[in-house]
Amino acid sequence: MTQKNRGRSARVALVLALGAALPTAAAANDTYFFAFGGAVLNGSQDADGIIGGNPQSVDTDYDDGFQFGLGVGRSFGTFGNVGVRGEIELSYSDTDADTIAFSGNGPANEINVAGGLQSTTLFANIYADFETAGAVTPFVGAGVGIGRFSQDLVYGPGVRVSESDTAFGGQLIAGVSWAASDTVTWTLDARYREFFDIESNRFAPSGASTGVVSGDASAFSINVGARIAF
Repeated sequence: MTQKNRGRSARVALVLALGAALPTAAAANDTYFFAFGGAVLNGSQDADGIIGGNPQSVDTDYDDGFQFGLGVGRSFGTFGNVGVRGEIELSYSDTDADTIAFSGNGPANEINVAGGLQSTTLFANIYADFETAGAVTPFVGAGVGIGRFSQDLVYGPGVRVSESDTAFGGQLIAGVSWAASDTVTWTLDARYREFFDIESNRFAPSGASTGVVSGDASAFSINVGARIAF
């Protein structure tokens, strides 16, 4: 083969290689990492059970807390002007107890309230992005997941509601994103989460178990985050 033919062959090979790489790069941009953090608001749990042999309730309102999360997502394409994508999300939240009402002591809130609720959750989310002509895109989403909860509440003369439990739940999401570049997108969203039948033991000041209560926990949150495409 002459030098000229070898040069032509090299150029053809380079063009073919670039042609093969371009679809791969485009597909790669459909996948992204993401991270977010924000404030947890209006958290509560209404728990019921048998305490001391009688049906009772322990209702808790939580103070504002925080959460953060990260994960990986992928776009599945655009249908009309609606983009569809999915995510796997791992997140953590922490809130302190604000008020506790124990039905066995009447309607008034308990005194000497302390402790809180921490959770580590894993969600599978699906989103719809309502594409516009600009860089700002409204979106809505929903997810189902599982959470590991650690609750340790104290009230009154040293009564404790404490346990670690695993529960299933779901979340609804609405927000907007802003494409800062081809690879970086900033997000602002609001989320409502609810987990079902979180179980805890109730202990007397002596440490003796007086029963088990179980209830659903819910909270709103406001978050900011970023998606990094690759």
